[in-house]
Amino acid sequence: MADGAKTESKALLDAEFVRRLERLAIAAKRVQLGRAKGERKSKRKGSSVEFADYRDYVQGDDLRHVDWNIYGRLDALYLKLFQEQEDLTVHILIDASQSMAYGQPAKIEFSAKLAAAIGYVGLIGYDRVSVEAFAGPRRQILRPVRGKGNASRLFSFLSGLSVGGETELEDSCKSYVLRHRAKGVAILLSDFFDPEGFEGALRRLLQSACDVYAVHVLARQEIEPDVTGDLKLLDSETNAYTEISVSPALLKRYRQNVDGFCDTIRRHCLARDIGYMFAPSDTPLDKLLLEVFRRGGMLR
Repeated sequence: MADGAKTESKALLDAEFVRRLERLAIAAKRVQLGRAKGERKSKRKGSSVEFADYRDYVQGDDLRHVDWNIYGRLDALYLKLFQEQEDLTVHILIDASQSMAYGQPAKIEFSAKLAAAIGYVGLIGYDRVSVEAFAGPRRQILRPVRGKGNASRLFSFLSGLSVGGETELEDSCKSYVLRHRAKGVAILLSDFFDPEGFEGALRRLLQSACDVYAVHVLARQEIEPDVTGDLKLLDSETNAYTEISVSPALLKRYRQNVDGFCDTIRRHCLARDIGYMFAPSDTPLDKLLLEVFRRGGMLR
């Protein structure tokens, strides 16, 4: 995928897979109460279904919670809010630096499909869903949406993602956390190929009031390269060249380094209660969502 190229415009998810997603829900380990009081009931006992207040209806809200008596009197739509209900936002952050264009399928295309699936699960659970793709100072932003009716808006945004520029994970995550205070779940999809390291970005996300998940997206060609002979390698983000001679011994060391890199991130996450999911870009989405992510605690 060339610099600035967009993800494919064809349907991100097939209809049958979408139907299977409707049986899932986003799981939040830190049950928090939002002032806006959303759809998800908290685990606190007591007044969990007591009426609290009204707010204006916005597009995508569930019509089941409209107060039709007020509508009949005032000809205006208001939603009933209840105390002790959890207001959850699903924050999806996507690395859109140039390195994410690599692979068959490209890592950015795989990440877009994965984000579409996670976001759809959030929408059908009436969670707010916010998406931001970044590379350096460049931002592609989908502001928070809620409700199944906004699925097409989510899919359209993700279909139009473009890549380009260098990775600046910590600065990007810091900027996001400063601009988004809503409690919920923060999910970072990246190859974590950042010269400054991955630790700072995850530390920034932990400063939010969210459960944090690191989804490590690598292309199969990066995990198990099938190359031999003399090669000139190009860094897709810095355009720096390196000449190497590939031998069986070098390939073995390379694979060991990749395994070590992944294990370092996994251990870092485990020590900080961050969910780590390894997601090669050729993994079938249904296997990843219905097995790996459920086992990892992100979905239920």
